[in-house]
Amino acid sequence: MGRKSMIASVVAIAGTTTVLLGKKGMRAKVKQTIHETYQKVTGKGEKDEKEKQLKIGYSHPHDYEDNKMVGEGALTSVQYYNKKQQMSHQ
Repeated sequence: MGRKSMIASVVAIAGTTTVLLGKKGMRAKVKQTIHETYQKVTGKGEKDEKEKQLKIGYSHPHDYEDNKMVGEGALTSVQYYNKKQQMSHQ
């Protein structure tokens, strides 16, 4: 690509961006399109968010990582309670 065509491309992109983002409605559409494209590329989307919301508070019996985390959290509170009990009996 020659220098002139590169400069022409940059000017065209800048002009298009100015026109698209100059109007508030178009700005919102561009922002939404970029957000949707990002979700598709990264694999993150509303489906993932809904699954997370459903999962909160309900540990599936076969989700070993989640059960391990819940167990560690429960163990921490038991250790804290035992430590307080031992200190009060000394």
